Amino acid sequence: MRVYLVNPPASKGVKMVREGRCMQRKGAWTTVWPPVTLATMAGMLLKEGVEVRLNDCIVEDIGFKKLKDNIAVFKPDILVINTATASIYSDLLCARAAKEASPRIKTLALGLHVTMLPEEAFVMEPALDFIIRGEPEFCFMELVKVLAKGQEISAVKGLSYRKDGLVIHNQDRGFDEDLNDLAFPAWQLIDTRNYLLPLSAEPFLLVTTSKGCPYSCLFCPAKPFYGSKLRLRDYKKVVDEMEYVYKNFGVGQFLIWSESFTANREYVFDFCNEFSSRGIKLGWVCNSRVDKVDLEMLKVMKKAGCWMIGFGIESGSQEILDNSGKGATIKQAEEAVDRAKKAGMEVVAHVIFGLPGETLLSGKKTIAWLNKLKIDFIQVYCAVPWPSTPLYALARKNGWLKSSDWRLYEQNHCVLDTGTIKPKEVEYLRRLAVRKFYSSLKRLSKMALKVNSVKKLRLFIKTLREFLRWI
Repeated sequence: MRVYLVNPPASKGVKMVREGRCMQRKGAWTTVWPPVTLATMAGMLLKEGVEVRLNDCIVEDIGFKKLKDNIAVFKPDILVINTATASIYSDLLCARAAKEASPRIKTLALGLHVTMLPEEAFVMEPALDFIIRGEPEFCFMELVKVLAKGQEISAVKGLSYRKDGLVIHNQDRGFDEDLNDLAFPAWQLIDTRNYLLPLSAEPFLLVTTSKGCPYSCLFCPAKPFYGSKLRLRDYKKVVDEMEYVYKNFGVGQFLIWSESFTANREYVFDFCNEFSSRGIKLGWVCNSRVDKVDLEMLKVMKKAGCWMIGFGIESGSQEILDNSGKGATIKQAEEAVDRAKKAGMEVVAHVIFGLPGETLLSGKKTIAWLNKLKIDFIQVYCAVPWPSTPLYALARKNGWLKSSDWRLYEQNHCVLDTGTIKPKEVEYLRRLAVRKFYSSLKRLSKMALKVNSVKKLRLFIKTLREFLRWI
């Protein structure tokens, strides 16, 4: 059997990160994230002797014509299509292109959007054969084995498909408990030099430590996709993978792929102590809730190679945090930033404008507050009512949705009119926050110090343009 996994071509030049709950333009981070889910699936397929091809079309500049040519040459049995909400219309065109190139091919879509709206996706694209609802790795492996043996697919939990003109939804799969059965991602199938950190120009890759999130943020789509139970991957296997990647691909920087790396304190210490005991000199960054760090933990993380941490700060208004079910306080955010700086880390603050209760005044107060914190970078978003989230349900109930065009459901657009702030005002706050923050000469000079070569300067200019375009 042959399987072709694709991160679809850019739609009208817009390069989308498609990785579970993270669905955003390249400009948001000024870099594209490596497709860790597709690469992990490829690794699992290779272990089973399946012939695999993987293309990340957005960094390889592969359009639909080239994709069709690849399919015609490779002749895969299955095409796997990664999807995101804002690019869903374009993403699903991959199925049509595949059928035109090879009529007998089976097409499969995965991702959060099709997980939540499988019926709509099948209507949207008649050439689509299968959808995996939820985490795809183990479900897909089961499907491949069943198809290879010519067995009935009705027993594959988590699968939706067409049969005799009808759409069939098999029983929900639930969430696979043992993440230690995940293979190392097959990074050898792509050019890892395409994934560079924005300022240092060092190549980086993603590594999975856990799945699932026990928290209940109104705006986050993680829970329907990954579940509410925190499932941890053996920390020794994670460190093994990082060593393997460094030795085989020369990549020494990693983004920890987890809903909140610090959610389990014991795990963090075990992971960091394992790292330190091996004498590994690799760099990594992670994300965290503000109420799940302490100075001792952060110092241990720093010693083990963590040089930057991202906090979901969201807002400088306690009322808005409470409305959003964040379960954290302004004081905890301030303390978390201070502790991270004392530990010697760089800090990224993630901020959302337009959540329930937001006003133009509260947004401006958040901006002023952010500029008083000792943070190095900010990522600023408009609140997006992703399908399946409590925010989406609340928006539909209250008539807040101003568009049903999925192309506008991304974090530099606002489709919500909550009655206390208009969509255009939310977008204005987002732009204002970025301008205010990055107009600081101190911050700009600090970033400039990292640009110490011609290669880094070229990358900095390129990424700056993309960032400004995103803004």
